[in-house]
Amino acid sequence: MIGAAVGAVLLCLIQVYQVHSYVAAVVEFSPTGVDGPVVPPLTVANNLYRYEEFVQEAKKSFADIIVFPEYGLTTTFPSNNRTMALEFGQVVPQKSDNGNPCEDDNQSIEYETVRRLSCMARDNRIYLVANLIERDDKQGAGTMLYNTNVAFDSSGIVVSRYRKYNLFGEFALNTTTESDISIFEAFGARFGMVTCFDLMFQHPAVTLVRKYGITDLIFPTAWIHELPFLTGVQTQVMWAHAANVNFLAAGYNHLSAGSGGSGIYQGKLGRVKDATPWETSSFTLIGSLPANGPKRLNEKLIQRLQRREIRTSFQKNRPSAGFSERRAPFYYHEDLTNYSSIPIEMRREIMNYSLCNNNLCCDLEVSGTLTDQTVFRFFVYDGPQAQASFAYGNHVNILASEYNVPEEGHSGSAIILGRNPNGEYIATITQEITSMLLVATDKGSPKGCA
Repeated sequence: MIGAAVGAVLLCLIQVYQVHSYVAAVVEFSPTGVDGPVVPPLTVANNLYRYEEFVQEAKKSFADIIVFPEYGLTTTFPSNNRTMALEFGQVVPQKSDNGNPCEDDNQSIEYETVRRLSCMARDNRIYLVANLIERDDKQGAGTMLYNTNVAFDSSGIVVSRYRKYNLFGEFALNTTTESDISIFEAFGARFGMVTCFDLMFQHPAVTLVRKYGITDLIFPTAWIHELPFLTGVQTQVMWAHAANVNFLAAGYNHLSAGSGGSGIYQGKLGRVKDATPWETSSFTLIGSLPANGPKRLNEKLIQRLQRREIRTSFQKNRPSAGFSERRAPFYYHEDLTNYSSIPIEMRREIMNYSLCNNNLCCDLEVSGTLTDQTVFRFFVYDGPQAQASFAYGNHVNILASEYNVPEEGHSGSAIILGRNPNGEYIATITQEITSMLLVATDKGSPKGCA
């Protein structure tokens, strides 16, 4: 009788656990053709074959969903070559079409990539998100080409499609008139999708969280590292913490161009798995996430999720280079000449700082404890903003940052607070900081945020 009762309790715990968690896989991928040459049909075919291997291995590790990076099938070359982009273009069905591409009779080359991806999802019973170049032949408007994420459910049906709204150059491609709001639900989670440079803007990324209440964000990216504030993994963990959502980032691996970095994050609870490779490589990160968002879980369930052990690293086509053959990835460096900055002394008691730049003045209260020799600085900047030499608007940033000087051995770099022209604040707090209050005055109008 006692044994039966214990068995019932264990079964109940297993059922509760299954309801409240899912296993995510994100793929850091260095595609065939990353350094050229690129032959559209052959390049895609080779990368699809490699995708299938990753999907099969992820499923063996009990993954429920797998995410591939931006431009993983095509490389980034067609993003600025219209003729090449047209050759890569694929017709993508909308969610409302309710069709299964894997079971569709359409054998055209413009549908083949979507059909293959659908079959991968169906055959492996896994949700799959892949990025591709979408072709949309509009009557009277010519052919439109989009940087598109496509989400398939475990039966191969397209459940969501997102067309990148904030292009990073990508002059061969088009954008929609308004940003897509792409949402699907699975495993008890509410997923939204954005792509790479979208993360720097309010729409659609912040809108998905604040207006539509997503709990999990899918983020295919070909991010370009920029020190000290915008390296790949650094930006991912910052955004996940600020929005307090589960965050699935799959990175395009091209170290000589400054691209790389993938991760799985649990909102304010931090990293589950992440990696910034120092060699050309393709691999999978796998981790368990709470299904209804990190902010909605009780502490006991969080602890149970964090203790779960699963297989976490499947690697394909990774060079067996020794340490002496490795090279640091390429990083852009932002010119901080026009920033105002002062050092921050981290103590248990509250410290007060004031700093201005052009029309923006900030008062900072901060306290914390240091576990190493980390150096912190408080940055304020009011003016035009660019990433990797690509200007993207007149932004106002308020930064209190761990200042990263790799050659001196300091670890990590984290943006504490940022504000864009729309008045949207993005904030994160490193583990060393126990409390922070910043009040900013912009052209005489006080604004507060914590």
